[in-house]
Amino acid sequence: MERPALVQRLAETAAKLVLVDAPAGYGKTTLVAQWRVSARDRLPFAWVSLDPDDNDLVRLWTHVTHALHRARPELGVQPILEILRAQSPGTSGAILPALVNELAALPGPVVLVLDDYHMIKERNCQELVGSLLHHLPPTAQLVLTTRADPPLPLGRMRSTGDMIEIRMSDLRFSSAEASALVDRTAGVQLSAPDLAELVRRTEGWPAGVYLAALSLRGHPSPGDFVRRFSGDSRYIADLLVEEVLSRQPAHIRHFLAQTAILDRFSAPLCEAVVGSPGAAEIIDTLERENLFVVPVDENRGWYRYHRLFAQLLRSQLARAEPSVIPDLHRRASAWYREWGPTDKAISHALAAGDAAGAVDLIACRWFAYAGLGRIGVVRGWLHTLGDDLVAAHPLAAHCAAWAAALAGDRPSVARWLPVIEAAGHRGPLPDGMQSLQSSVALLRGVHGFDGLRVMRESATVAVRLEDDPATPWYALARAGLGFSLYLGGDADGAAAALEEAVIHESAIPLIRQLALSCLCLAAVGQGRLERAQELADAATGLTARGDLGEAPQSAIACLAAGALHAAQGRLEEASSELERAVRLRRKVPGISPWPTLEGLLLLAEVRLRLGDRTAAELLDEAQDVLTALPDDAETLLARLRRLGEELAALSPVSPPEPLTEREATVLRLLRGTLSLREIGQELHLSPNTIKTHTRVIYRKLGASTRRQAVEQARRMGIF
Repeated sequence: MERPALVQRLAETAAKLVLVDAPAGYGKTTLVAQWRVSARDRLPFAWVSLDPDDNDLVRLWTHVTHALHRARPELGVQPILEILRAQSPGTSGAILPALVNELAALPGPVVLVLDDYHMIKERNCQELVGSLLHHLPPTAQLVLTTRADPPLPLGRMRSTGDMIEIRMSDLRFSSAEASALVDRTAGVQLSAPDLAELVRRTEGWPAGVYLAALSLRGHPSPGDFVRRFSGDSRYIADLLVEEVLSRQPAHIRHFLAQTAILDRFSAPLCEAVVGSPGAAEIIDTLERENLFVVPVDENRGWYRYHRLFAQLLRSQLARAEPSVIPDLHRRASAWYREWGPTDKAISHALAAGDAAGAVDLIACRWFAYAGLGRIGVVRGWLHTLGDDLVAAHPLAAHCAAWAAALAGDRPSVARWLPVIEAAGHRGPLPDGMQSLQSSVALLRGVHGFDGLRVMRESATVAVRLEDDPATPWYALARAGLGFSLYLGGDADGAAAALEEAVIHESAIPLIRQLALSCLCLAAVGQGRLERAQELADAATGLTARGDLGEAPQSAIACLAAGALHAAQGRLEEASSELERAVRLRRKVPGISPWPTLEGLLLLAEVRLRLGDRTAAELLDEAQDVLTALPDDAETLLARLRRLGEELAALSPVSPPEPLTEREATVLRLLRGTLSLREIGQELHLSPNTIKTHTRVIYRKLGASTRRQAVEQARRMGIF
């Protein structure tokens, strides 16, 4: 693959050192060779391909001297070769002045390439290369291609501009480059999603892309192949074993194998997993040697392995020592349990098959994740445990029931509640609830899936059981009771319970927002609008600070603000808040029906006050919600009937000047997405005629825009 942008970078640099430093298979040699080809008419290259035998000082510098002479025949080689043949103790000190003098005397530039410089391990050879670099005349450049950082003052050279670096991140293939290589090698044009997946899996590793392309030749289903492509694919495994793993000492291979279970790692974590000290030094070696290690933070405290490399390591460990894998995961889980984050501790406990440990951790943290809108993560952990284990652990069933309720999965709530009830009292729980009995009461008293009567009775039980103001469940129990009383028409009783909920600030933002919002609704019902304004402002502030804006559970704050605006006569603002509340609740249809129902009734009431007959649709939806509930909820049914009567009394209002039949037809089309030109085509009228009809419609309806005309027509019942 041609890399014109990288070749251009190399061609434009005047730095004395060009360092091309990346793991095996990143195309280091190929890139420099492309540079050489592009510059062959103006810039001679002296190329030395190194191998382990070049760790001999005389051999190395003999090769360098001959390469320079081939590139620049005018370079005098005899003085240098005579020094090398003498092999005296002073050879090292004598070579450098002779070589530098010959380079300085050249009439033009030369580039010395030491390819595979990581092969050079001997200190005297490395020191002489460093000295040559330091004394290099302006007409010469040194290029090192290497898999490991050379022992040179790279930091100083970086700061002075004496070095240009091409590293792994620069050499990764882009999607376009990967596509071109696959097309050229396999004759396959991958779809955009499959190409993106291949680049993601290989992380742009050129050798990985090429080996995938080889495997794609004649493959009947390229997409399936890409989705299954991994580090233990035959070609990838052969390359990584031959070029990387087989060259490492035993202690490095052991470290790589045991830490491969980690998706990211630090030195302390590795020491805990491997069970021995010295991880920092090994990680430093891995990074220095470019052993497919990628730093994941700026401080270089955390790392990960290249995906394909990690897959190979895990595959080899699973074949060679499968029995040690659970223990490695247990050690990782124990470390994360102490140092965090908890989700990693849970994941490793699950991978270790430690169901009891995983359940204990999930029970401690599930509600924190719920408060962050990450209940799907909790459900994922429980899914990994499996239904049989959840059923066998009442604590797991407790977490599963709550997670299902927050996700709107009512059948799962119904499945797990009996498991919790059958377990008896058992408490306190790791999340701070007083008991499993309290968990059941809170579930029924807050979510109300079993109807308003059961909701109120269960919330009363939860208030009795959750008597510790230091826990968030104290506030949640009282918020549930207060909301159920409000829905039943008892604003005073609701306010008393909810004042208890908001006095104590131990609740997480989601619970505190619920309590403040419900108390605001009760205050509006009592006519205490100043107090309601304070509460609405506090609830709205929590929405912003807690990043709760799009959480369906935060719709209650919009309900409170909408009810307050309506009581203040600010109907347009009320409509906006209530529409948002209903939209948020509709995102997850199965969650608690009561805030949704309240939102529909409040919004219908506001629209009726605005003379908007679309309130009918909201009342129909509210009727459907009430019909699906197991009890009558008489107060809410009475509200629904009253609003229905108001709707019936809202007679259609005709515009002062009636619309003609043609104008009515144009108005109906204005409701859609057609442009005026397209409406004209639909009616076989010219654009100018449609514009004339539109202006007349606006005048008759008292509107100035298309949207206003449509909204006014709705209010008047024209549609």
